[in-house]
Amino acid sequence: MKVLKTAALVLLLLANRANVAESHLSADQAKVLEAVRASALKYSHQLPDFICTQTTHRNVFKGIRNFANAANVNPRPDPLTHDTIEEQLTYAGGRESYTVLTINKKKAGNADHLQFTGVMSSGEFGTIFKDVFDPASNTAFSWERETKSNGRHVWVFKYRVPRESGTALIDQGTHKAFVVPYAGEVFIDPETNDFLEITSTLEIPSDFSIQRVDRKIDYAVQKIAGKDYCLPIHSELHMEQGVLVFDNRIDFSNYHHFSTESTLHFGDEAKQ
Repeated sequence: MKVLKTAALVLLLLANRANVAESHLSADQAKVLEAVRASALKYSHQLPDFICTQTTHRNVFKGIRNFANAANVNPRPDPLTHDTIEEQLTYAGGRESYTVLTINKKKAGNADHLQFTGVMSSGEFGTIFKDVFDPASNTAFSWERETKSNGRHVWVFKYRVPRESGTALIDQGTHKAFVVPYAGEVFIDPETNDFLEITSTLEIPSDFSIQRVDRKIDYAVQKIAGKDYCLPIHSELHMEQGVLVFDNRIDFSNYHHFSTESTLHFGDEAKQ
């Protein structure tokens, strides 16, 4: 998770040097995990320059606990607020930049991706892979289960990134800061070593203003300039703060090659 920004919260990943740990893995499982790690560390460097459409549906609910586990209840409760943000996402030179196109289907002015009130996210294109699989993170992996997903054979590994390589939480109101570990699952096709899904949950202190942050990213093969790449197609981000629950559902579509003839917009994030 690269950056998550709200009126009360900023998440920043720290980098420390240590070794990767694995437990209770068979020889085949360890072999697949090692191949996936190698792929993960090269992932963002192997992606082509491209443009896609990112559509973020944001809802804020009140009084729902454990929302991530109950998000698909039917009927869903009415949100306190809702908006839909459509952006052009440009990936060039290993960097993501965003141009806001519409807000609730109306043309946007000079809106910036990370300056919206509420919750916005970035880093789906490789940042989370590097953070989890880099040996510097001291991530512990363990075997979870085998399953099927859309007709594909899937291996699921659990992981946990320890506090020393974790996520910094900064309350912008009080400037109180914590560094917290996080954990989740990674779903892999053992035949192709493709990432299919990765989840994460922050382990947040009970006295912090944010009670819960969960994230899930789904990946699928997309064709760009005649070649296949494993890229995000859907992401979900849930955050609980007091009686409020922030629920983001993000879709990525219309992938196509970015060339020098395309229009490129670099925002503040791309300049960092």
